[in-house]
Amino acid sequence: IALQDKTALLRKPLVRLEAELIRDRMLTATGQLDRKLFGPPLAIKEDDAGQVIVATAQTRRSLYVKARRSRPLAMLQTFDAPVMETNCEIRPSSTVATQSLMMLNGNFILDQAAKLADRSAREAKGFSPEELKKLPSLASNEVQTWQYGYGFYDEKTNRVASFNKLTFWTGTRWQGGKDLPDPKLGYAYLDAKSGHPNGPGQAVIRRWTAHFDGVVSITGVLSNGSPAGDGVRGRIVSSRSGKAGEWIINNGTLETPLPEIEVKAGDTIDFVTDCNTGHNSDTFHWSVNISLQITGKPEQKFSSSKEFGGPTASSDSPAAIAGQIVRAWELALCRKPTEQELVSSFEFVSAQLNSSMATAKDRSKSQQALTNLCQALMSSNEFLYVE
Repeated sequence: IALQDKTALLRKPLVRLEAELIRDRMLTATGQLDRKLFGPPLAIKEDDAGQVIVATAQTRRSLYVKARRSRPLAMLQTFDAPVMETNCEIRPSSTVATQSLMMLNGNFILDQAAKLADRSAREAKGFSPEELKKLPSLASNEVQTWQYGYGFYDEKTNRVASFNKLTFWTGTRWQGGKDLPDPKLGYAYLDAKSGHPNGPGQAVIRRWTAHFDGVVSITGVLSNGSPAGDGVRGRIVSSRSGKAGEWIINNGTLETPLPEIEVKAGDTIDFVTDCNTGHNSDTFHWSVNISLQITGKPEQKFSSSKEFGGPTASSDSPAAIAGQIVRAWELALCRKPTEQELVSSFEFVSAQLNSSMATAKDRSKSQQALTNLCQALMSSNEFLYVE
């Protein structure tokens, strides 16, 4: 009999966690589960889509969620929690499409994935250079999509002859030094939507770098709102084909559209703004949107204002991201990833960083990429099932 029992255990199938345990395990992975015993039930409410959810950020065990026959909690019901309308002698264990949709779009799951990513970032240990050699390169961190600088446009060659990065970040804009005017660059600066050049040879430049071969189309609006000066000159310059467009504006507004510019991976498109003749009252506004058409792939879109930002944080370095991935695996699945799993996860995050994915409010691109990985981990069979 004992031998038969052992044989039966060897053949025991995987069992999915009960609905309440799925919610509790997510809260445990993010470090939020409140293990307090007894007390009143957790309040529930309907969200904007009409689904019943736990009201506010309550993190007690699912055992304490208020149970109402007419208002079952959407997530628990999706994973076969009893509906309380009739006696429940045994729980079913179904596998249906709505479960995948809940893991993909449910607000609770999205919120927990973000919290797991944040916890992984706080608790991660960086990788050594030797360990990083085993991983693919993180291209988007090696070459930033947007860079901000100043330089000289050569009218003889119709190309940008020099580009130097603006080195001081105030928290909202890039400029030459802590104070304006800077001894070297004067009033030169760039922020999310505006800027100011500093006379001949010191135009301010927003530089966009292509990560894929394709065809670029550009839309934008250039404006100068001061009648005191003589206006500014805006140019769009391709590192491959030279000047693609030029506009002069004085106390007015101009659209700056360009239909097609061919680019190869690594090419740059510079948005160069210089003074017309004098640099008095040359503050300008120039927001541009870039659409990149790639053969066989979805269109990618970029915004100079929405994607504007400061220095790359140390948490965005390849070593830091690799450490965050490992910590996410440990917290979600209670083990380290294998070498192949780590490489696959790193490639996934790298692809996310190289894409034009949308990010949630107040989250950087690297934070969103790690959040998407955490969501995938919490949606995996290893997270949802037990032996």
